Amino acid sequence: MPWLTRTRAVWLSAALACALYLPALRNGWALDDHPLIRLNPAAHSLGAAVGALFAPYWPPEGDYSPGLYRPLTTLTYALDWVISGGRPFWFHLVNLVLHGLATALVALVALRWLAPLSVLVAGVIFAVHPVHVEAVANVVGRAEILAALGLLGAVLAARRYRASADRERARWLVLTVLATGLGLGSKEYAAVTLGVLALDHWLEPEGERRAAGDLYVAVAALTAAWLFLWPTGQRLAAAIPVQLNVVRLLVWPFSLSADYAPQLIPIRTSWSLVATLASVTSLALLGLGLVLRRRAAPITFGILAGAAACLPTSNLLFTSGVLLAERSLYLAALAPALAAGWLVAWAVNRGRAKVALTVAGLVCAGFVARSATRIPFWRDSRTVVIEGLLEHPENFGAHMRVADVLVSVGDSTRALAHYLAAIEIYGGYSRLAVRAGRLALALRRPRLALDLGRQARALAPARPDPAELLTDVFLALDQPDSAVAVARAVVVANPHNLRALENYRRVLERISAPAWRQQLAGARLDDALGRLVTATARLDSVSQTSSQWTGSPGACWELERSLPIMQALEPEVAKAAEEHLRGRCRQGEQ
Repeated sequence: MPWLTRTRAVWLSAALACALYLPALRNGWALDDHPLIRLNPAAHSLGAAVGALFAPYWPPEGDYSPGLYRPLTTLTYALDWVISGGRPFWFHLVNLVLHGLATALVALVALRWLAPLSVLVAGVIFAVHPVHVEAVANVVGRAEILAALGLLGAVLAARRYRASADRERARWLVLTVLATGLGLGSKEYAAVTLGVLALDHWLEPEGERRAAGDLYVAVAALTAAWLFLWPTGQRLAAAIPVQLNVVRLLVWPFSLSADYAPQLIPIRTSWSLVATLASVTSLALLGLGLVLRRRAAPITFGILAGAAACLPTSNLLFTSGVLLAERSLYLAALAPALAAGWLVAWAVNRGRAKVALTVAGLVCAGFVARSATRIPFWRDSRTVVIEGLLEHPENFGAHMRVADVLVSVGDSTRALAHYLAAIEIYGGYSRLAVRAGRLALALRRPRLALDLGRQARALAPARPDPAELLTDVFLALDQPDSAVAVARAVVVANPHNLRALENYRRVLERISAPAWRQQLAGARLDDALGRLVTATARLDSVSQTSSQWTGSPGACWELERSLPIMQALEPEVAKAAEEHLRGRCRQGEQ
């Protein structure tokens, strides 16, 4: 095809990527878009985004806060918000354009090994692969696209660095580092950029390979700095079997899901036959990539780079909080895309162009059809909830989302029924039990709330939210001693957790505990918040009530727990407390 130049192959791929997702411009906010964008103050202005530069990606007051660090992703949300006034149309348009750019970079990476026709096939497969729908059609999937842009941009810049004369190398080194920084600031899987750069370098013909030590040092230093900012056996037994589903989604992506709960991918806590099969499959694919290094370099790059991109979010290296998410496979789609491009090139060289293009066309058509039918799934949260439940009624997460929606519209009774159904399906999620318990308490069913609170606490004994639920339940049942004991236990387990400290202070206030005990609990909370003046004032007031101190276990615990801040802020009060502990508290023990 003489008309198909290298440049046209690249831009045709990008244009198709954009065209496919035009229907997504009608989508609104769905699921995580709400806490991360619509309700997140850091995403509403550039100043707020810059102020949150070193803050976790998830807002700390949210129900789910795993401490991810993606400041550049949040910055793009803020820029979009300023430009559009918070209209989702613009956010989806930006996602669409970014996906087109990522597809163009995939095609540019492939140009090293493939002719324009094969590059076009690889680019189109990547552009229309159905696992991309969640990343592109759901706004928060942008983190995947930005990280891919950074990683692929670093690969292309590093190639120019190695090919350039010495006087031009500095510019390409800077661009490589900047691209790496874009990826690292967008999502954690860009931490493998250094390895992908080394892989691409290794795949160069030996006679053309040039040293690039200073580039690797620069990228490694940036990655180490990022790791500093970014706040195993049983885990591997659960994570390794999931890799079979990764392979299935990349090769046969026609059965998709908004989430892969234990009913779709069982959680295994010990080694299994499935884990063995997954290990053999994964190692075989990696071995295939290594064996094909000389004969099919693009397949090697696709398999190894895709596998590397999956590592940070696969639960193999770090705990990601979810078994599997389709959006996390965004860059992993390099493997089928580059493999398809190479297979077309191989067939063309053997005079079988028509057969190869026919097969490739059918695959692309199937992918386009599945992606096109999947884009409306992400129209809004309501659509995701309803269609998710219809697709996978066996998924506890689908019932949980239905319950969340019912709560938002005030249908608490039906919401509780769906929460309980979700717990019946899968009882291993503490936050679900807390939500159900809160609702049961609001519906004046404290005994049910108590059972749910105990279940949540058994699953997550150190978390403050089950303790908050249990303390409220015990107070509703007029059992103040139990409420205090639960609140105190979480303070012991998490002495610097603000929610635990606040919950304990609140319980003392609710049961009308002596004022000096409430002041000590407040002083510990103020100290944790850095409000030292207020904490000192509270300790001063406590010192004036020393005659009211008793030798009860609760009073002695309060004084002992507060000794460190007394010694730091009010040494005289600390001395009085130590004397009291040696005297009346010790006598009380005897």
